[in-house]
Amino acid sequence: MTDGKKILYIDDDINMLNSGEDILVNAGYSVSLAKSGDQGLKLLSRNAADYDLILLDVDMPVMDGYETFEKIREIKGCEQIPIIFLTGMDAPDFEIRGLTMGAADYITKPFIKEVFLARIGSRLRSIGAETAEESGQTEKCRELEKILTPVEISVVRLVAEGCTNKEIADKSNYSYAYIKKLISGILDKLELKNRAEIRHLLKR
Repeated sequence: MTDGKKILYIDDDINMLNSGEDILVNAGYSVSLAKSGDQGLKLLSRNAADYDLILLDVDMPVMDGYETFEKIREIKGCEQIPIIFLTGMDAPDFEIRGLTMGAADYITKPFIKEVFLARIGSRLRSIGAETAEESGQTEKCRELEKILTPVEISVVRLVAEGCTNKEIADKSNYSYAYIKKLISGILDKLELKNRAEIRHLLKR
């Protein structure tokens, strides 16, 4: 269920914009398109509250995706909108840079339709999962947002739910090895010893 979620897709490649729009619209999403970082910023400046997610190409002329990302975060109302980087560059350094900046995810082009939609659905579901019953956990996660990236926060939630590394990898469409490394980094950042302490942290 997409529940009318609205996505802004920013990419200088018209063919990618058109094919991405077709996939998203057919899946039930409402989509706005921008052919440059500057055009995307103008749309967000006018209607930031309209968007639930932003898809952002990295390799664009004039203003690349990383610079656009930083400028998006400066727009009032865009501080917490999840941003997924899309790029044809598959070197680990590019992915690490995007996730370190605070991107919600990083998808390599050309993408597989099913994986593309699964990643987007996962990010949007993690937003919608904040129910009244989870309010205490949500408040704690807000505190953790000062320390952890959005991807790390989503992993922390899954650890708190009792998911194994394999289950987290399956749910997030990341590799088992990447999730294992991510959790190790989370423990270091929070100065915790094990997964049980993560669960305890969110429940206290």
